[in-house]
Amino acid sequence: MESSLQELVQVFRNEKGFNTLFSLFREKYRSYGRISKGTKVIITNPSVHELQTLAGFFGEAYKGNNAIMVTAAKFERAIMKSKYKELFQGHDVNDLLQLYFGGYLTSKGEDRCNFDRKKEQFFQLFLSQSKSGSFFYNFISFITHYKNAPFIHLMYKKDSDVLRQLLLLINKLFDQLPLNSDVFLPMLSYKLTDNFHALAPKSDSGRMILFALQVLNHLDNGADIISKPDEDQITDILQGYHIRFCPDSNKLAHRLWISESTNNGDYRYQLIPLIKIGTGGFAEVYMVFDPIAKKEMACKVLYEKAVFLQWYGKEGEDYLQRFKREVKLLREKISHQNIIEIDKMQLEHDPAFFTMPLAETSLEKWLELNPSLSEETKLSIFKDILNGVFYLHDYKISHRDLAPHNILLFPQSDETRLAKVADFGLAKDHRSLSSITRHSNMSYGRGAFTAPEQRKSLKNADFLSDVYSLGALLFYIYSGKSPEQRFTSFIRYQHIVGKAMEEERSKRYQSVQELMDDIDQTIYNSAQNSYSFNSLLTYEFRNVCGDVDHVLKCLPTVNVESPSQVCGKFVRPFIAIPTEVLTECAKNETVMIPFLHIAKENISRAKDCSEAEWNHVSLRFNGIYEGTEKLGLKMYSLNLILITALEKKNLLAQTILVSILGSLESQGRLSQQIAHMIEKEFPVYHELLISLLQETNYPLDIRDALNDY
Repeated sequence: MESSLQELVQVFRNEKGFNTLFSLFREKYRSYGRISKGTKVIITNPSVHELQTLAGFFGEAYKGNNAIMVTAAKFERAIMKSKYKELFQGHDVNDLLQLYFGGYLTSKGEDRCNFDRKKEQFFQLFLSQSKSGSFFYNFISFITHYKNAPFIHLMYKKDSDVLRQLLLLINKLFDQLPLNSDVFLPMLSYKLTDNFHALAPKSDSGRMILFALQVLNHLDNGADIISKPDEDQITDILQGYHIRFCPDSNKLAHRLWISESTNNGDYRYQLIPLIKIGTGGFAEVYMVFDPIAKKEMACKVLYEKAVFLQWYGKEGEDYLQRFKREVKLLREKISHQNIIEIDKMQLEHDPAFFTMPLAETSLEKWLELNPSLSEETKLSIFKDILNGVFYLHDYKISHRDLAPHNILLFPQSDETRLAKVADFGLAKDHRSLSSITRHSNMSYGRGAFTAPEQRKSLKNADFLSDVYSLGALLFYIYSGKSPEQRFTSFIRYQHIVGKAMEEERSKRYQSVQELMDDIDQTIYNSAQNSYSFNSLLTYEFRNVCGDVDHVLKCLPTVNVESPSQVCGKFVRPFIAIPTEVLTECAKNETVMIPFLHIAKENISRAKDCSEAEWNHVSLRFNGIYEGTEKLGLKMYSLNLILITALEKKNLLAQTILVSILGSLESQGRLSQQIAHMIEKEFPVYHELLISLLQETNYPLDIRDALNDY
């Protein structure tokens, strides 16, 4: 019977006027799964040929502008009235449609069932090949019935072979879990696929892995599964399994191309950005992997030309070109173990960039993590910096941005650290007058490490500005504190810090060599025990200039003594210094202010000093007061005169105090500061002060503090 029906189907296939009618009945079957007698279809806008064919078949007259309605019953009756009655006997429209469409006629419901069955079989195959209870087994078990995984199901529907490959990739990933340590996503990608970019989050593989890791986290911890995670969520998902992802690096992934020339010709390859490790005024710094050298490097990526033009206006192009010249200079001409070397560079296209060795850390971060370094280690690091800057200056280049974050440290085989000077964004080549000068409203270097003339204008900065920064670095390395605190803390080389950081350029070391020589001399004398506070008792004072230098090197060795030891170990060495020498020493506030801070501790607790010794102490403090124009140092020295006069009841100190207060201008900054100090620190001595000053015309603000009207 079916063969006879097949003959009828062929008749309808040969007559194209029936195509639309059969197609419309198929759509009805797709929706309902069966054609009933009352099922109707409507043919709109029939062609002339269709009108003729259908009119002849159904025996009706149709007009071209009317729709033709046909029910299944009407269709069947028309067949039974035709000469093909015997071919159709015992069948209906459903049978006819099945054969007409080659046996592929299914309803949408049947398709869904078939799809789910095939998909179930697809996943069951993976389950059968997986170890029960493994990460992959649990993952497949979950997604087989997880209805909220449209990505997975759509992938199966589009191309099951692609999904198969993705699941095999997931299995390879799960074989690596748990990871023993952090791994960057591009490096994991290369390990799994031989392609650094294959697991990028927007790729099919990347999306699949993000989903798979979320499923594991959901199964283990009940965490929600995010269908479209943002950058922060992607970072967290991956980091939860020790996979490091940097969105900024990902955006840069395909843009870092290096051109190399070899004996076999030129070739190009990509650097693989892993993570951003720094941001500056001109560029960002990334850790990258060089697939040819097979090692991690630091890569400085300059902001694009459009950014320079936006920030610096018409001068932006010039700034960018000058910076590129400096990069070329460093790579082609500069070579020193304490200067960061440039390895590869690409400066002709955006983004312009260059690579350099990857440091262990910066000086800034290393000192934060290692606050208790040996003197030997600190000196070694500072000497590395000195050697690097000396080389630059000898090459007529001033760095102009010497600060802890621009000093990079590299581990050595003997477990020491080699320091290298880096970041030449503000450097100046004094032979070519090439420099990167930013707008005046932008900061120049790191404030506390920057010379005062450079803070006013970068154009003023030169070799002596670097000397200032070296002094700041010396204090920072030995104290761990900002150079702004150099007046409150002592380091071994305090006198060198003070001279290097003089505000007046002419008073600084005039070269790095001078500073280096003073460091070496200090080390030598310390080894000979030539510099100690107690040695001032036996030191022969001969000429003021040399004596001042000697005293400034001895003062940083002073200690806070016990009450019974103050007179012998502090007062007597102190008063051994001639007053005129201390007056000259007062010009170095970097040494004198922290010294007076310790002096206050000692004087306050002193016992058993004679009146003559207190007289000498008073004269020395007065010499310091007279020898400085700095407000802070005047206040420190006057504070000690007040202690000696009021607490120790020394008559000479009282005479000196009356003379100083009587010479002050009323309502001046100094008198206001003194009034405040008297009011807060010496309230129990107000009556004594009033009695001492009763014959003196002293400032009104001090009179107000004493309530002396």
